[in-house]
Amino acid sequence: MAQRTHSFAGQAIGVVGGVNIVRALLAGFVGTVAITILMYAGPVMGFPRMDIATMLGTMFVSDPSAAFIPGLMMHFMIGLILALGYAFLFASWLPGRPWVRGALYGLVPFLMANAIVMPMMGLIHPMVLSGMMPAPGFFLVGMGTVMAPIGSLIGHLVYGAVVGAIYGQVAANRAQN
Repeated sequence: MAQRTHSFAGQAIGVVGGVNIVRALLAGFVGTVAITILMYAGPVMGFPRMDIATMLGTMFVSDPSAAFIPGLMMHFMIGLILALGYAFLFASWLPGRPWVRGALYGLVPFLMANAIVMPMMGLIHPMVLSGMMPAPGFFLVGMGTVMAPIGSLIGHLVYGAVVGAIYGQVAANRAQN
């Protein structure tokens, strides 16, 4: 399948250093939609409630109902930034088909979130510090069930697979050139 690009004065539009920024951002948006749907549908599938939007939002807004939208915006910004990281740093050298490369990349944000970010929440989050919310802990041990890290892993693998599938062909074309 031929890659279609547009150019202005010989420069490809939306392409920086061989990375299709528009495609990466689209991949990040759709991947974030996918992980968000899984996260909020998780309790129906036996996973604990994981409300990352409210957790992020209540870092800055004390009212949980008012914190959801800012937190969701932060969640999507993180998803876009992670997709750019995939496109610039990982897409061209991970093995496998595009969706497999993406799923492998999904392990990176999974490990960052569960080994660094979630333990850090227990140290800095205002609602955790005030006792209004439990500390998620290292690999979500504070959630009280092994289903929490399993759900997080599944969500991040799906996020990565979607990002890889949408962005992947561009990276494959770049690697061939």
